[in-house]
Amino acid sequence: MSDQPSSPRRYRSSLREAQAARTRADITAAARELFESVGFAGTTITEIAARAGVSPQTVYAAFGSKAKVARAVVEQMEETADAARWRERIAVERDPRKVLQAFAEWTSAFFTASRPQLSLARDLTAEMEEMVAEGNARRRAALTALIDRFAGDGAVRSDLTPGMAVDRAWLLTGLETYLNATTGCGWSPAEYAAWLGETLAQQVLEPVGTADSPGEPS
Repeated sequence: MSDQPSSPRRYRSSLREAQAARTRADITAAARELFESVGFAGTTITEIAARAGVSPQTVYAAFGSKAKVARAVVEQMEETADAARWRERIAVERDPRKVLQAFAEWTSAFFTASRPQLSLARDLTAEMEEMVAEGNARRRAALTALIDRFAGDGAVRSDLTPGMAVDRAWLLTGLETYLNATTGCGWSPAEYAAWLGETLAQQVLEPVGTADSPGEPS
């Protein structure tokens, strides 16, 4: 039997989905520009809608709230920083120090890509607190998975519990540390990433040369 052409209903459905995706992309781009220029708290749904060329009702229908628009902006920033490639690199690397260096470089890449929108994370309005908490929880979960992996290989410092090691890594990889390094100290993103990778290794891994340390010659 020959292939049947797509039904008009299926075609209309696909067209609506494509139009909805374009509308969401336009709204996200408009919101990103406004968040960059006036911050999250200073931006209204009406202003986002006007810049995107849609009605405020369309913004609410597509996202539900300003905080959810902001979440879409953060997801877009992750794509800009090539999150998938960094996750793959971290997953396949076996040397704990190289894993931490890759995580440090990913952290630098993400914060650098999103730097114009960092006001999102600092405008701690009631609407934003939940999103910031979610971001912190995701970072802690990612670090927990890495530390558990290192602990299974005997690479975590013997004087630390896995939980303590996660705490140290979580504190070091926060936004404020990045801002203090790049803005307060004037470091480049590469200098920050190099320092972060080195410091993470010092804080959570057994020193180089320790007996039975993974990746070290016997």
